Amino acid sequence: MPPLPPTEAELARGLVIDKVTITGNTRLPIEDIEALLRNTRVGQVFSPEALAQDVKEMWRSLYFDDIKVELTRKDTGAVIRVIVSERPAIKTIEFEGNSAVDSDDLTEALSVEVKVGSVLSYSALRRGVQKLRDKYAEEGFFLAEVEYTIETLKDKQVNLKFKVQEHEQVTIRRITFVGNHSIKDDELREVMVTGQTSFFDFGSGASFRADAFERDVLVINSMYYDRGFLAVQVSTPRVMITPDRTGIEITIPITEGPRFKVRSVAVYERDADGKEVEPIGGRRALREKVRARPGDYFNRAAIAKDIGAIQRIYRDEGYANVEVPLDNDVDPESNEVDLRIAIKRNKPVYFGRIEIRGNTKTRDKIIRRELEIEERKLFSETALERSKRRITALGYFERVDLSTEQGETDELINVNVEIVEKPTGTFQIGAGFSSIESFIATAQIQQANLFGNGQSFSLQAQISGLRQLIDFRFIEPYLFDSEFSGAISLYDRLNLYDQFSQNSLGGSLTIGYPIIQPELRAALTYTIQNDEISTSTTSTFFGTASSVSVFRKLPLANLFNDGLTSSIRPSITLDTRNNQLFPTSGVYLNLSAELAANFLGSENQFIRYLGNFRAYYPITDTIIFRYNNEFGAVTSPDATGVPIYARFFLGGIFDLRGFRLRTVGPRLPLREALDENADPIANGANIGGNLKFYQNVEVEFPIVEAVQLRGVVFTDLGNAWNTEDLYCDAAPASPDAVTDPCFSPESLLQVRTSWGFGLRWLSPLGPLRFEWGFPFSPLSYEESNVFEFTIGNFF
Repeated sequence: MPPLPPTEAELARGLVIDKVTITGNTRLPIEDIEALLRNTRVGQVFSPEALAQDVKEMWRSLYFDDIKVELTRKDTGAVIRVIVSERPAIKTIEFEGNSAVDSDDLTEALSVEVKVGSVLSYSALRRGVQKLRDKYAEEGFFLAEVEYTIETLKDKQVNLKFKVQEHEQVTIRRITFVGNHSIKDDELREVMVTGQTSFFDFGSGASFRADAFERDVLVINSMYYDRGFLAVQVSTPRVMITPDRTGIEITIPITEGPRFKVRSVAVYERDADGKEVEPIGGRRALREKVRARPGDYFNRAAIAKDIGAIQRIYRDEGYANVEVPLDNDVDPESNEVDLRIAIKRNKPVYFGRIEIRGNTKTRDKIIRRELEIEERKLFSETALERSKRRITALGYFERVDLSTEQGETDELINVNVEIVEKPTGTFQIGAGFSSIESFIATAQIQQANLFGNGQSFSLQAQISGLRQLIDFRFIEPYLFDSEFSGAISLYDRLNLYDQFSQNSLGGSLTIGYPIIQPELRAALTYTIQNDEISTSTTSTFFGTASSVSVFRKLPLANLFNDGLTSSIRPSITLDTRNNQLFPTSGVYLNLSAELAANFLGSENQFIRYLGNFRAYYPITDTIIFRYNNEFGAVTSPDATGVPIYARFFLGGIFDLRGFRLRTVGPRLPLREALDENADPIANGANIGGNLKFYQNVEVEFPIVEAVQLRGVVFTDLGNAWNTEDLYCDAAPASPDAVTDPCFSPESLLQVRTSWGFGLRWLSPLGPLRFEWGFPFSPLSYEESNVFEFTIGNFF
């Protein structure tokens, strides 16, 4: 075949480019297009290969639908004309049919490939559709479908509209582990947020979320590391949609590898020159901080915790920049690990400026007096944390953040105390209903941070079927800017009981002092109170005491001693609870002894000892173990004994659930009158005890977190005993040992027990309790179960 004639481009090879013209562009500046023609410019020697390379670059830019090149040879050189047709730009992006994922989130997911103002690219559009599907898959909508339409506008612009069909959210039907020989499936599932569908999910908790699942894979890895499997591999999980397309099944392949043991542990400190020096506290004490011993299985979490304890020792001594790196020397042949912890303390650091920000009402000094750190004092991590806890415990702030930053020099660290104040004053008028007190009406004015000075006062009035009261309290936590605290209380109270009523008018003055701030405090309280005890009909607006008291017919008038009581009560309190209203961890202990005597001007004489211990332990983040016990003993030097209002009556939702209110304790098997032929008092006369003990054990768990509805299961134990011979001699022995008015050491074994369950709801009106109690051994006149509800916390 004869050779083909040379093309115009071949004929122009070697000519100098005389002119380059670009036409057809409407949006792109000519300069931007000329920048793409790197090898086809005026003055350069023309080459067909160079022109072809420039055209390829123009295509790769994705700016053009069509590119044409016209070439003309002239005496002055090659003249090139580039004719382009631009791709349209995206003017708007719209979404239709999306409800589970909002448009802003979809726009963000799409912007990696497609966004407003970018040039339309069909390949980018296809990738963008996949990004949208991936976004839906992260939210558990694996069946979501996405389509798009393009609407052409003027001026080379288009509108993009994405139509979404979300379908039902896919839930997890099954999670399968493959290769896990050392850790059971149940243990692995327990640490996962991703769960399986069940009857109790109530539509939540079993949906798939990619972010939660990624977290689960990391937690599984950590779980194996904490058990010594340093070579574990958790491979990419396999996710399959079930045949009915409503659920997914996840298979997680695990290659455990060998389990490593600790071969040796070395903890030491080196100075800046690399020489070993004596560590803070000594080598032995430092080594004991690391609990790992040769032969133990490697546990990364435990070692990290021990390293944290070592860091705290140094940081509490001012070495805020201490370095405590862990060097693991792994021997894969013996499956052993050598642990090397080399400490470098660096220079000591001091607190620089302490700035307080965000307090518009609370004065700086109210916050600063809670700080356990001072400017120009050595840095202490523990003091910093305790300062935050103390400020938070004031209860004045929504949020308390303590942050540190570099000071003016390397030896100074500034502290920023940033707070967000919350309202501390309340005015409440409310009404409610309780199975114990019937209708309840309350009014209260309270200010916990009076004028920003940290003082608190409250004025409360309440009336119900069992009581009415007016109560005023004022507390100064730092009396005269000292460590002493002061409190004053004035009150007028009327309490109605089955057999009598008690009207109390009085007040108290308390002085306190911190022994160990802020956990341990001592206090001394002086109380003066006038009591009027009545066995005749007494009423509040919503209730009435028994109009006929059995005691009015019996020679037990000493029970109703009343008059003036003047007493002093020293007490000591240990409180490490993380929250005083709704604690989830910590302990509370209060011990007190109250003395009312003639030399204090008291008409009534008694000594009352009280002790209360509470403990809270988080089993999980939401399940809380709670323990409470209370001990009390009261005696009187008077021959008439302890007056009835100072004695202890147990039973009811406030102490021993499963028993009616104030029905537990010693009873006198007396007759209704002195006449021997009179009928006996039904079930005996309840006289209360002067010795008591009860305990409550609870496990509280969430039911519906969104509305703060929680459940509780509990068991209670306790009783009240009489130790005064006066009542033991007044009647024959009780037929039931648990109600016998005669005391002996063996009586302490005679206790009442119960179990039960309940619901607790933090409602807009306050905490509500609904509880069912079941006595283990009810007496003949007692019920097999008791339901009660009330307003307020228990302990």
